[in-house]
Amino acid sequence: MKNKVTIIGNGGREDSLRWKLSTEQVEVESEVSEHLTIIGPEEPIAEGLTDELESKLIPVFGPSKLAGRLETSKLWAKQFMQRNDIPTSHWITYTRDDIEEVILNTHSYPFVIKEDGLCGGKGVTICETQTESIEAAESYASNKFNSASNKILIEDFIHGEEVSCFVLTDGKDYKVLPYCQDHKRVGEGDIGPNTGGMGAYAPAPIMTKKLKALVEKNIIIPTINGMQEEGIPYKGVLYIGLMICNGDPYVIEYNVRFGDPECQVLMMLMKSDLLPYLEAVAFEILDTLPDPEFYDESAMTVVMCSKGYPGEYEKGFEIDLWGHHNFQPQLHTQVFHAGVKWNGDNYVTDGGRVLNVSAKGKTLQEARDRVYELAEKISWEGSFYRKDIGHKAL
Repeated sequence: MKNKVTIIGNGGREDSLRWKLSTEQVEVESEVSEHLTIIGPEEPIAEGLTDELESKLIPVFGPSKLAGRLETSKLWAKQFMQRNDIPTSHWITYTRDDIEEVILNTHSYPFVIKEDGLCGGKGVTICETQTESIEAAESYASNKFNSASNKILIEDFIHGEEVSCFVLTDGKDYKVLPYCQDHKRVGEGDIGPNTGGMGAYAPAPIMTKKLKALVEKNIIIPTINGMQEEGIPYKGVLYIGLMICNGDPYVIEYNVRFGDPECQVLMMLMKSDLLPYLEAVAFEILDTLPDPEFYDESAMTVVMCSKGYPGEYEKGFEIDLWGHHNFQPQLHTQVFHAGVKWNGDNYVTDGGRVLNVSAKGKTLQEARDRVYELAEKISWEGSFYRKDIGHKAL
């Protein structure tokens, strides 16, 4: 008899989870039942879906609404880090009524502006010039990113290299997954506005044994213990966005879900079955499992986008997927669907980030070559993707 799970969410992250579970002969359903429910995106967590399902004795992989504040409120997360001596940048909080004047009078460039509430990964702006400050002042004063909160944070900018850390935890024990690096800016050379993510790769070469030990000691353990001590144990996968500055790790932000597109590279590299770890988190028995195994290889994902993203874009363009029905990824490549739908005849675009072209290889260069070879065979009107994913590591 097949194991069954429900996955909430329809993006590239969720598609990669479905693919990984399908290789384990797990049947994935779209409707919630008595089986394990895996929550992909942040919105259902913010709305309290975990709490609702657990009240009905349905096992869930995903944190409670209160624990979800690590992502749903940037201010709460900063205050939590302050209470638990977790290294992060200095910040000051303002209301939307004051933010325009504050931004225009801040001249110590660069500095960071963050919406307190959820904004689909787009509520963060790095101001490096007066021109950028003027544009940002208008955006935040008018609530361009549709945040539910009236609070906005101004943070010091930390110079360094960004790394994505993912931790599976049942609230007490934890397993650290391979460290990733992603590319948030829309333009090559890491320029332009922030996006939900334009590409990612793993493992991250910058993460030495010494640095990994520092992250565990100064960030992972204090985070898990702090949540437990405050009576809101964190269960699920915790994303910790890190900045490595002069050999020291600092927390930029938390997310209460798998990153997208980092999840895709992790699923490509994971050798162990995923389901036992998701269940162990939900049933709080993670200490009964060994550390998950990953292939001793590298993986990369490149995100193919609609023209105009991360701004306004059109939908409904037919995707030329290398001959549509004849398209068959090889063992070391996969194409995960994100903003895609089937119109009865063809796949068409249905979002800003449309496809996640992914590959693994013995080296990062081999994975990169395979990704771009495949991406070149896929197109639709106005499609684009960054051609420099992984440049920091090569």
